[in-house]
Amino acid sequence: MSKEMAYLYGSVLILLGLIVIQAVTSIGNRGLNWGLSNRAEAAPDTLFEARAKRTVSNHIEGLVLFSLAVLCAHAGEISTGLTVLGATLFFWGRLAYAPIYLFGISHLRTLAWALSFGGTVLILWEIGQAAYAALSV
Repeated sequence: MSKEMAYLYGSVLILLGLIVIQAVTSIGNRGLNWGLSNRAEAAPDTLFEARAKRTVSNHIEGLVLFSLAVLCAHAGEISTGLTVLGATLFFWGRLAYAPIYLFGISHLRTLAWALSFGGTVLILWEIGQAAYAALSV
């Protein structure tokens, strides 16, 4: 398994953990009966619960782009120092982002997000270089 694919796997595990946090928080806020119901009547979100939902949503958005980049690189057999760096930055940026967002630390949140986004851009850059070379032949 390539390092990029290993970081993709790790990023999926982060999402899994965030979903568990969100579910536990929702059930903790509304009770087990609500958690087992059809959830037609929901109580308002607590501040932490709302952050948990936004953290999951934001991670999914980033993970979609990152996943597509890693899978394209993998399919094209593109693995360079920059793709590994990009995957590393994405994973560690997202791992830092999750608790930072959950606890509402605003400026660090933006820095962690930018780090992970930049990692995805590095992978896309390498794919673009390979695509340009393939089309120039």
